[in-house]
Amino acid sequence: MFRPYYIIFCDSDCRIINVNPKYGGATHDAFIWENSCINEFMQGLHRNHEQVWLLGDSGYPQWPWLMTPIPDAAAVEGSPEAKYTTIHGKCRVVIENTFGRLKNRWRCLSKDRTLHYAPVKCAKIITACSVLHNLALDFGVPDPDDEVAESGVEYTMLEVPRDHGARDDLIRGKAIRSLLADRINRLH
Repeated sequence: MFRPYYIIFCDSDCRIINVNPKYGGATHDAFIWENSCINEFMQGLHRNHEQVWLLGDSGYPQWPWLMTPIPDAAAVEGSPEAKYTTIHGKCRVVIENTFGRLKNRWRCLSKDRTLHYAPVKCAKIITACSVLHNLALDFGVPDPDDEVAESGVEYTMLEVPRDHGARDDLIRGKAIRSLLADRINRLH
């Protein structure tokens, strides 16, 4: 038996642009992220001075290419950090909706379900469900009428080991996030 666990990257239209179903339920999101081709791709864009970012929740480390919420930002209401974190959260609703829609359509992916197959076959099922999700979007297939399934995503903070270069990236990531917060503050 295999509890389906995977991370998904989606665009603003709930279209799944990448899914990584290789790991079981005991694997933390940050570990999967650190070992993903998307992470490598984003690092490459960053090295080429591209200003693009993915949004992640607080379970991920802050990098120059991965923006996370600012811890305790809500404590100072109206601050640039609080505004950034609020907007960040509103944008992240899209991935939560994508998870909900995917699990509502394909109940085998629900938190309370177990796939009774070998992990390799489970990974293929998760990938197939993701492809079918995108096809359903392409062809306007409505979501099932049932109540949207709970995302079931649970996050805990993980300290990712970092070498000296990674520490520099962490510092740069926090500086970029601060600049984004200031820019958002000026716009709102």
